Amino acid sequence: MFKKTIIAVLILSGLLLVTSPLMKGCLIAYLSKSHSEAELTAEQARKNNMKKADYAFDSIHPPGFRETVQSSFNRKPKPIIGRITISSVNLELPILKGTTNENLLIGAATMRPDQKMGEGNYPLAGHHLRQENLLFGPLLHIKKGAQIVITDFRKDYIYSVTSKSTISEIEANIIQETKEKEITLITCDKAVNTEGRLAVKGKLIDIAGHSNVSQPS
Repeated sequence: MFKKTIIAVLILSGLLLVTSPLMKGCLIAYLSKSHSEAELTAEQARKNNMKKADYAFDSIHPPGFRETVQSSFNRKPKPIIGRITISSVNLELPILKGTTNENLLIGAATMRPDQKMGEGNYPLAGHHLRQENLLFGPLLHIKKGAQIVITDFRKDYIYSVTSKSTISEIEANIIQETKEKEITLITCDKAVNTEGRLAVKGKLIDIAGHSNVSQPS
């Protein structure tokens, strides 16, 4: 009986190891989609943006299965301040204030406490997972001239991609404030622990009243 129990445990453990990456991907897709589609008013986003946030760059790591499961059961209100849409690569994610592991499991995270949409440099970080259709994975396929739309639910800020490059993780100057009105999107260049970062830059080309309809690519 004991031998059969050990065999059953080993089989179940093996199945969990095989299926956990897929299950993790499904949970992350659910988290980002549910928060993207959640009803959020412009006033709620404004209040969230006024709250203090953590920027724990040193503690950021690729999400594990257990951490993802725990996050899916966490009903604590999330600091959502907007949404990012890139129609050309089928990317739509909530924007959350603060660079934390919890925020990065859901969507795009702000990288400086003083950044403002439509002003100076607006940097956002996102995870790159093995399932490239999740989170910031689609940025690998973005092309120069593609439109990036971010919104605070009052206004839509429309950017045009000007560059895509691979940089070192220590090049922190890329997220610093600039006189130019631009956006910077940062993710790992590979879906593993890596010292490289994919950096996508875009310049502000238009500001419009908020629309629930995604902008064309």
